[in-house]
Amino acid sequence: MKLRWNFLLNFLILLAALLAVAGFQTTFWFQLFGNVPAPLLWLNLIVYVTLYRKPFPAIFTVYAMGFILLTFTAMPLKMMWITLLILFTLVYLIKSRVFWSGSGYYTIMCGFSAVAYHLIFFFTSLVLEKNPASFEIVDRLVQIILTPSFAFPMYWILAKLDKVTQDELVHEPGGLEL
Repeated sequence: MKLRWNFLLNFLILLAALLAVAGFQTTFWFQLFGNVPAPLLWLNLIVYVTLYRKPFPAIFTVYAMGFILLTFTAMPLKMMWITLLILFTLVYLIKSRVFWSGSGYYTIMCGFSAVAYHLIFFFTSLVLEKNPASFEIVDRLVQIILTPSFAFPMYWILAKLDKVTQDELVHEPGGLEL
């Protein structure tokens, strides 16, 4: 029973961390840096969950995070969940082929995910919406550069969180584990 409580505690702390970084990204960032586009800090959390959790709890957590992120954006739920599901699948497929534990790999995957997220979002928007998202190349490039730069401190904090809550991390590649 203790493991289930630790999992629940870890899940709730991750959701609270998501609220904190998304709030920082959408409000406080612009107070500090003006018109500089904010990094996708919430995306770093989603990459961490995808890399270091088993598939089914990770999908559940990513969907819950996507639902919470709706309060910070005007994106429809279908766009959020489709984009996050495709991104989860891409990151998980890469993880199943090439994986090593540590902050370096996590940072690389955060950079890949920032590029992939923008491409997935842009093309999904073209297909599903009447008024698709604008391209905004400079804003997207700044976000792609800034997002992995916050990966190392976030990895350190999230790894400490997992150590405190004693959540079992998945540190090896492999196929679908049930």
